[in-house]
Amino acid sequence: MNEVAMNDNWFVLIDGQQMGPYSEENFRQYIQEGRITGEMYVWAEGMPEWLPAKQVPSLFPQEPEVAPAPVKVAPAAWAPPGARAVASAAPAKVVSYSTPTSALSNPPTAGSYPFFSIKPASFSLWLWMLLGGFLLVILGMALIVMGGKNKPTSGGEVAIAEILGLVLLFVMAPLSLGFSVILSYMYLYRGWRCLQAGNPRTTPGQAIGFLFIPFFNAYWVFQAFYGLAQDWNRIASSYDDLRDAPRMSETVFLLFCIGIFVPGLSLVMIFPMMANLCKGINYFAYRRNPQASTGSGLSGFGGIKFSWVSDSVEA
Repeated sequence: MNEVAMNDNWFVLIDGQQMGPYSEENFRQYIQEGRITGEMYVWAEGMPEWLPAKQVPSLFPQEPEVAPAPVKVAPAAWAPPGARAVASAAPAKVVSYSTPTSALSNPPTAGSYPFFSIKPASFSLWLWMLLGGFLLVILGMALIVMGGKNKPTSGGEVAIAEILGLVLLFVMAPLSLGFSVILSYMYLYRGWRCLQAGNPRTTPGQAIGFLFIPFFNAYWVFQAFYGLAQDWNRIASSYDDLRDAPRMSETVFLLFCIGIFVPGLSLVMIFPMMANLCKGINYFAYRRNPQASTGSGLSGFGGIKFSWVSDSVEA
């Protein structure tokens, strides 16, 4: 029996290439989804050699052995004196793979990640649209309150102040806040689009569309945001030419999802989350020419930097 303790560094051979490392949770999910089959060779720390996944009880529970029914042996066939037995078949060739002794310090990669065209993301534009909307709400309410207090004495000037306050509160502020929401969905779509060559869990269209399904979106928000951070880090660590790609903070994305149900938490976590997302998108947008992002208004963060230690282990 090949018992393997809980391990967060699993590898799998796919088309002769070593893929990984993957956490125990992600590895089991890929098995359930059929991406990893019982015939594929796998390895983790503590295993003496590569084995088919179906031979690892912790991944594929073994069915209890049933004693075989007795087999009746036919009498030996007659043979002329001096006849010699001939081997019926050559022994099966055993396929062996070398154990990656340096797997933990230098994880294997899946080659080159394809280049593609994608528009950059402007964190500063999103930030000022969001903050500008809140400022317009505050300014509009202040004008309405001020106009109400001075109404008995000012006459026409008060009416203008109230009208301006109403315009700011019910027209300009919703436009600004609405545009920031639209930008959020656009950037989420681009984030998932960046991962499509790495076999992610969903498509950009599904990631956005399922968020508008009542009740189901309470579950899907974790897949669309937290799942993005998980798939991003997995794919970025699986390709040799993505080692310098920025990693997503899975903690930030998870807290944002939890904040949907905790008042105020998501409003705080959305800032570092969007900073992570825009930085990742811009990496792919300027991947062919990193110098092109220097001085670009689309690649900056509006003079604000958010630092958060990523949960993923970088090679």
